[in-house]
Amino acid sequence: MISNLIGRLVRPVREGVARGLLRAGLRPNHVTILGMLLTVGAGVAMAAGRAWWPWAVGLVVAAGACDMLDGAMAQLGGAKSRFGGVLDSICDRASDGALYLGPALYFAARPDAPAPAEANLTLVLVAGLGLVWAYLVSYVRARAERVVPWCGGGFWQRGERVVTIFLGLAFGHLVIAIWILGLWPLTTVAHRLWRARRACAAQDGRMDESAARVLSPRGLAGLLLWRWERGTVPFDLHAGAVIAMLVFVNLPEADPLRDFLAWLVGA
Repeated sequence: MISNLIGRLVRPVREGVARGLLRAGLRPNHVTILGMLLTVGAGVAMAAGRAWWPWAVGLVVAAGACDMLDGAMAQLGGAKSRFGGVLDSICDRASDGALYLGPALYFAARPDAPAPAEANLTLVLVAGLGLVWAYLVSYVRARAERVVPWCGGGFWQRGERVVTIFLGLAFGHLVIAIWILGLWPLTTVAHRLWRARRACAAQDGRMDESAARVLSPRGLAGLLLWRWERGTVPFDLHAGAVIAMLVFVNLPEADPLRDFLAWLVGA
């Protein structure tokens, strides 16, 4: 599968760089914190306006590299720790906040628009919804895995969300990226809740445990591409559709929420 092939191609480079950083005296936690700071910088650059978006693209790429390297460094250097896992999770949540608050501030201030510029209430709201789904994707897993062995999976994990922001910035199509992230990841929240329900039912004796552990969708559920795991053809098809939208679809900065509120006040 394409996602697996990319992983195999990247792995030797990642491990080589990780060994070099370990020899230089850096520790995984250093790289984790650096990645968070770079992502915060990307959020600030997004908020500052389109002239700064190339900087945001570079910072997102650098932060993504840190996100891949800290785990490799922990494994190769024998430096895995419980606190490292906690720190990584906290920094990921802070990074999520930066990636959504940056666009929200941009659409609130609209620094590129001729003055006086009104905030785009719709896109600010959609960016806020995206941040809610990003936190819930992680929270559902963290909460469920206190009572069941595993509750991950689904399409819209953190890597997919970061790539969506990156492509939206790189092609100047941040509006469609925000719409995608504000609506689509709700499917992964629902998917993880469904898995949690099945796993809890198995533990309570209301479902056969082997049936609860079935991960690949069966029957008509297989048509729901967002339910498939990384490394499968349906996952790659879903990813391809999202990438095509980000590359070729340039939505206008319409503000139906403001129009609706104006109509409501006028009515």
